[in-house]
Amino acid sequence: MRHKETWGLCLLVIADALSTYWLITRGYATEFNPLMDWLIQLSWGAFFGVKFAVLALAVGLAEWYRRRNPQFVRRWLRAGALAYLTLWVVGAAVSSLAGW
Repeated sequence: MRHKETWGLCLLVIADALSTYWLITRGYATEFNPLMDWLIQLSWGAFFGVKFAVLALAVGLAEWYRRRNPQFVRRWLRAGALAYLTLWVVGAAVSSLAGW
């Protein structure tokens, strides 16, 4: 994993997961994604397990396909990271404006 797009996406997901844990356990936020909220209700282990399994699958497929079409993968990882960051920031803003 030597590509900055891959590292960037991984860091975003890790930061999101850790901040979600910190904010929810302190009562500052709620999880908007119903599937992830359900996993949190099961256990934090389930939440982190699914979060990182999906990340590993996405990164694994991207790195596998990068050998065939590196520009496509670079473009889509950047777009995915931007979309992820946008949803994370908008979710945090909505949550704080709603008074959670």
